Amino acid sequence: MAAKAQVAFTLQVAFTLIVAVAALTHIAAPVAAASVETARDARIFELLDDDQDGSVSMMEFKNNQMLVFYILDRNKDLALTAGETFLPSDVFANIAGSDGKIDTLEFLDIVDSAFKQADTNHDGFLDRQEFSALLSRVRNR
Repeated sequence: MAAKAQVAFTLQVAFTLIVAVAALTHIAAPVAAASVETARDARIFELLDDDQDGSVSMMEFKNNQMLVFYILDRNKDLALTAGETFLPSDVFANIAGSDGKIDTLEFLDIVDSAFKQADTNHDGFLDRQEFSALLSRVRNR
């Protein structure tokens, strides 16, 4: 049960960070409400896929997540406080630990774990289907 809760937690954090990428780039999908989510997901995937090869490598995933980290880190102290993130307070507290901040290593640990769980065929890349499944699992939690 604890492992299942950790998986859900990690997926929730990963989704929140991915959505932050979309929010920070001011993405707006001018399509019908039912397809806005699909269009947004496709655009996020395209943003993460730096080399536009149709898959997201761990490095692409990490590189873009660090961009989000640096954008969120408003005071540039290389640590995120609760006020600098979009995370619910309980999720933030679980990641931050006793110091009350998320440093870059803690942030990367979350990214590593989320990527590995989403890479269901274990090829080291997320294809559109794996990425969509990740977002779907997180949304349905």
